[in-house]
Amino acid sequence: MDLDELLGQVNSKQTFFKFLKALMNDKISEDQKEEINPSSPYDFGANGWENDTISSYLESILAFGEDSSSISEEANWKNFALLLYSGKFYE
Repeated sequence: MDLDELLGQVNSKQTFFKFLKALMNDKISEDQKEEINPSSPYDFGANGWENDTISSYLESILAFGEDSSSISEEANWKNFALLLYSGKFYE
């Protein structure tokens, strides 16, 4: 199951952690692929990660959270998952 599908299924602590584990594995997989065949520093990584450092990842989560109408004021597992997922690609 891909990350988009797992994100769509997040509705509890259990499904959040299932998504988080898949997101982590996606990044580990990309890092392994990049060691073998590095992408251009001006492009996404092998699995689509735009933000490769923790600081750029966190900056993107913050920017997405501030810019997006998808994140409601109500705290819920889906919003947490969406924020973490956005750090993968949001600029």
